[in-house]
Amino acid sequence: MKMQRLVMILTAAIFVAGISSFAEDNGNNGTKKVRKHREQIQKNQEARKKNEDAAENKGENRVDKRQSNQEKRIQQGIKKGYLTDSEVATLTTQQQKIADLETSFKADGKLTKDERKQLQQELNTASANIWAEKHDTEGNQMPTYRFGKNVFAKDSITSQLSGDMTGADAKKIAGDFRQMMSIKKKLSTGDLSDEERTKLQSQYDDFLNTYFETR
Repeated sequence: MKMQRLVMILTAAIFVAGISSFAEDNGNNGTKKVRKHREQIQKNQEARKKNEDAAENKGENRVDKRQSNQEKRIQQGIKKGYLTDSEVATLTTQQQKIADLETSFKADGKLTKDERKQLQQELNTASANIWAEKHDTEGNQMPTYRFGKNVFAKDSITSQLSGDMTGADAKKIAGDFRQMMSIKKKLSTGDLSDEERTKLQSQYDDFLNTYFETR
């Protein structure tokens, strides 16, 4: 009788231990699943943050690259004599103002989308000024090589670009230049009928006579 009671107690103990073990295993599995889920969420958050940082860095790199390129254009203008001393001073001051503006924007440790947009607008203006000063008649006038070694910008266009110009005017001029390049590329191909070539050449000449002169 005592033996049977001992067996029952032992069996009950083993059964309870088994249930406890089972419950513990289920608890561990549940904890592991929760932990895994949290880790995945964290990874997703880190990935998004990395993408955001990459996009922001890309924007900053684009600004820095344009600044560097504009400085090289100014240096080339100095070397070739396309820029006078006063023009160099004006363009250099403009570049410094853009650099100072970027520094002030980055004071809080980041460069926002709106701040990058403002910097790009300032760089667009500076780019037009550099082009105008290098292609005007002060100093050695730089030919407009994209349209020909003997093609030079008219004073009317360089003075407009280096002065107070509206966004609409700048957009029109940029659009005309792009269209000229497109037409020139089409004219360089042989896959045109005489009628098409005549029409395109007429359009190209109209643009050319508006902004440039051939010497």
